[in-house]
Amino acid sequence: MQARRTATLQVAPTTEPVTLDELKLWARIDSNDDDALLTSLIVSARQACENYTKRSFITQTWRMILDLAGNGLDRFLGDGYYELPITALYGGLPTVIDLPRQPVQSITSITTFDLGNNATVYPSTNYFLNADGARISLNQGAVWPGNMRPIAACQIVYVTGYGNTAASVPQAIRDAIKGYAHHAYESRAMCDCDSMPAKFKSMLKQYRLMDGRA
Repeated sequence: MQARRTATLQVAPTTEPVTLDELKLWARIDSNDDDALLTSLIVSARQACENYTKRSFITQTWRMILDLAGNGLDRFLGDGYYELPITALYGGLPTVIDLPRQPVQSITSITTFDLGNNATVYPSTNYFLNADGARISLNQGAVWPGNMRPIAACQIVYVTGYGNTAASVPQAIRDAIKGYAHHAYESRAMCDCDSMPAKFKSMLKQYRLMDGRA
């Protein structure tokens, strides 16, 4: 059974893949009256495109929390008291961990938490980032600590994104953001991945990750 995981944004990108001037040129808007609205639509359109593709565009930092994987043994135990190691019920962490929000640039830290809720930084010499930039793998002979708490046992902080500037982001993604922001402006609609028009999804299709993998 896969370990339950949750990922949250820790450090937002410092710039957007599309500038206000680029959007206004695309949309043929000459007035400055709606600059604040257009600026906010760039952000919401970018976020919708990121959520749809399951990627990060401009460099940002994410934190993933992992529970220990349950093995279902508790279903076969009747009422009563048992002396069992914690791993008998909850298993452990996998030796290969898929990371949501790609491409991954680097791993900032991995921290594990023991049964007393004490945090320990897991040595970087024990693992590596796979060449595909999507997974962490333990090195040969490395093991996870054996006394981790079952809930929120591990915290992984990592940096994602194509790069620090808009030029790092593929042009098709930037065009989809401009198109979707313009569409939302014209229709006064909200930007989200569920209501994204099919033509913009088609532009992003080649970049979309399925089940967190390319």
